[in-house]
Amino acid sequence: MTLIEMMIVIVILSILTTLGITGYRKLIYQARNAEAHHFLGAIRATQNTYYQTFGQYAGDNDWSEWPEGPFPVESRVNWGQPTPETWQHLGVRPEGPVWFKYRIRASSTAAGAPNDVFNPAPLGPWFQAQARGDFNGNNKLSTFEITSQKSEIYVEQLNE
Repeated sequence: MTLIEMMIVIVILSILTTLGITGYRKLIYQARNAEAHHFLGAIRATQNTYYQTFGQYAGDNDWSEWPEGPFPVESRVNWGQPTPETWQHLGVRPEGPVWFKYRIRASSTAAGAPNDVFNPAPLGPWFQAQARGDFNGNNKLSTFEITSQKSEIYVEQLNE
């Protein structure tokens, strides 16, 4: 084997390794994103049930965030027993540890609905829920958001 052949083999292995690592990272991020989509769907369903029961959504104008502490980067965190009243009233839980911090806010009237989120403004009770995560520890948050008015999930800074 000549030196040139050896160098070609090393270049090919480097390219294949780079492609493999990139593909693996993409799969990891997709799995994390699936958690946010699934749990936000559960929050929407629970909020709608809460609305049918009590005539308003669970929460108030201030964000109620859970779990506590820093954003998970290296490993998932346990959900634990939420202390914020909004989460206790809602009673929704993920299936296991989470990669995201989740937060909810709501109001029984249209007043206080954020204009940058609700367009047109709601005519009555509303809620907003977010999943926020820091995938690589750079303090740029990936945000997944649902509202009482839209069925699709809004995504900002995907996989940051």
